[in-house]
Amino acid sequence: MILYEGSIKYETWTKVLLGVPIVLVIAMGIFFYNFAHFQNGISAETAYGFHVASIVLFATGPFILLIYWLVLPTKIYILQDRIRIKYGQFYWNIRFDTIESVKAAKGMPPLWSNSSVTSYRNQIEIVRKGRMNWRLSPDNRDQFLDHANRALSDWEQTHAS
Repeated sequence: MILYEGSIKYETWTKVLLGVPIVLVIAMGIFFYNFAHFQNGISAETAYGFHVASIVLFATGPFILLIYWLVLPTKIYILQDRIRIKYGQFYWNIRFDTIESVKAAKGMPPLWSNSSVTSYRNQIEIVRKGRMNWRLSPDNRDQFLDHANRALSDWEQTHAS
């Protein structure tokens, strides 16, 4: 049963930072395509090389989007026994028996944590027992923390005996 469902917060700087590689490879693809087809005085082999380069660059744009879809979180759920993070069509489950606490976080994530921080104002940290911590950015941090801590407390009460 889903107790909470929320999106991940992406700040403007994150969207810009993620968009730069896509714009860059498309712009370079256009440049190489134009150079291959409209530049006089270059050999056929050079024109062919620029044409191939433009095709590779145009194919790189969708590949980057696929990578983003696979590695960037899109949703976060709180279930009765775990927190579930959705990445594209895949899910990562963090069971409550591995969670020590769920709290608000600030600053840069430590190197020894799994970080999918996309908003520094909305960060939460899932502190785990003997495992790497997780940092995420739910769209509504306070609401997420309230639901997560309530669900964790309920789970601990039912499994205390």
